[in-house]
Amino acid sequence: MRSFFAVVLAAVVLLASACSSVPDSGPVQRVDLAAPAAPGELIPYNPGAPREGASPGEIVDGFLDAMKATPMSTAYARRYLTTDAAMNWAPAGRTLVYGERSTHAVSSPQVSVELEDAGWIDERGVWRGALGASQAILDFELTRTRGEWRISSAPNTLVVDEDWFLSHFARSSLYYVEPTGRTLVPEPIFAPRGASYATTLVSSLLSGPGEEEQGVIRSALPAAADEPRSVDVRDGVAEVDLAGDLSDFSSEDLQLMGAQLAWTLRQDASVERIRLTIDGEPVVLPGYGDTFNVDSGGGYDPNGTSARVDLYALRDGALVTSTGENGDPWVPVLGGWADSHGVTDVAVDASNSSAAAITADRTGVLVGKLASDGEITEAPVRGTRLLRPSWDLAGRLWLVDKDSTGARVMYVDGDRRVRVAIPGVTGENVTRFLVSRDGTRFVAVIDGLSSDRIVVSRLQATSKGQITSGTSAVLLPHPDSATMRVTDIAWTSPTTIVAVQQISSTALFQSVSLDGAPSGERYTLSDRVTGVVGSPVASARLYAVSGTTLLDPLDRFDLGMPSNISDVTYQG
Repeated sequence: MRSFFAVVLAAVVLLASACSSVPDSGPVQRVDLAAPAAPGELIPYNPGAPREGASPGEIVDGFLDAMKATPMSTAYARRYLTTDAAMNWAPAGRTLVYGERSTHAVSSPQVSVELEDAGWIDERGVWRGALGASQAILDFELTRTRGEWRISSAPNTLVVDEDWFLSHFARSSLYYVEPTGRTLVPEPIFAPRGASYATTLVSSLLSGPGEEEQGVIRSALPAAADEPRSVDVRDGVAEVDLAGDLSDFSSEDLQLMGAQLAWTLRQDASVERIRLTIDGEPVVLPGYGDTFNVDSGGGYDPNGTSARVDLYALRDGALVTSTGENGDPWVPVLGGWADSHGVTDVAVDASNSSAAAITADRTGVLVGKLASDGEITEAPVRGTRLLRPSWDLAGRLWLVDKDSTGARVMYVDGDRRVRVAIPGVTGENVTRFLVSRDGTRFVAVIDGLSSDRIVVSRLQATSKGQITSGTSAVLLPHPDSATMRVTDIAWTSPTTIVAVQQISSTALFQSVSLDGAPSGERYTLSDRVTGVVGSPVASARLYAVSGTTLLDPLDRFDLGMPSNISDVTYQG
């Protein structure tokens, strides 16, 4: 299936989704889904009325074309329906997207439409996966009204093609809170470009987490506010009024509300500040007054408040660091890690305060502070074949150990070792894994007989931050799923990773979105690559490890390394 993006459909404004082809090789292909275009950049399109004497197939084609109205509206499509059908047609709950379509007159007055490369999203704008063959065939019933064919029965779904979607919608994120309330968590959706963008974001945010995210994330916004009373953007200020009682919320609740709105609305370039009211009563955040900047809430950053893009590595077994620019040298860190400890696969935590590494025999873990008085100790873990570790913002050190029964997932928190069961990961042949800094996503590469699989699970926790379990791992789509052998994976944002394969003398990089919507970014390097170094921090370079050189496959920037440097990584 080609690259597919999805959207949410609001009550009045139609939101849609689509697919985009990408080459298998060649230069870098970029897909800019970071922010919506300015309202004036969308070209108005008013679909025509049904043509007099149009055949049933032409009526159905016209109905589908009318869904491309700009500004978005269902009014044009309803003209192709009978009066009763127009009143009853409710496309808000499901949106289909396709690459190509074909129309077939099955038996008059029935018309069938077959969609190719099709997928769907739900009413929250969440990508739900590819359509099966039977689901990709839509049936329409037609009848004559005043001598003209009209659709009397149509699927309750919005149906749009990929090209239209890519010009009208942008990939966006809604920001919720992990159970302890310390960190924001982005949840991908798709939202329309244009004047309705801010309203759509707030409406979608208020819809709250889905059932599958229960125990993973929560919202501090008023439970009674399933829709905003109003969202009005004037002169850079978004005035947001929500239903609820202001006296019900603590200062901490209000801070979290402000952070959720600030991080969500900063994606709209037209919004600079936010004025929040609850049932018309102004919300005053400490230190901000009656309005607050969209850049506020930095203390809840999903990447951490100490997010940096310095590189770390082992040099003859000792930990060193470098900025990775302008040929800066690799310098030793402070404390015990400046000495060699016979370790591999080092990981530095997100606050740059601690490091962990796997012992050379892969059975133990050493941890210690990055400070002048930092001592190296042995973590309470005895494994068989431990994989490269990962840290989250709560200070949990995540580990995967493999024995004859498969993988065991665990984390170390202080002097405690906690096992976490993840259906679809536990007991499997895991070769690589990542944990998001916010502590809510677990990504793993699983070695299969004919190909590798990349899966993601959501980590569920108590309000005190105790991880209790993982949801059943979901398979993430990949264009080469039938033959894929993953060399390495790395973060590129809090909700996307890159997977690299080595195919003969060419390294193939594929962006993978953790919501399951196939991504359009795919690029190659004509080099042999043994690993990839990435970070969810936007300013961090993506590096491919090729011998003693770090190669940036996006900007074609090369960074040479001394021959005794290994295990290059970012923090986290």
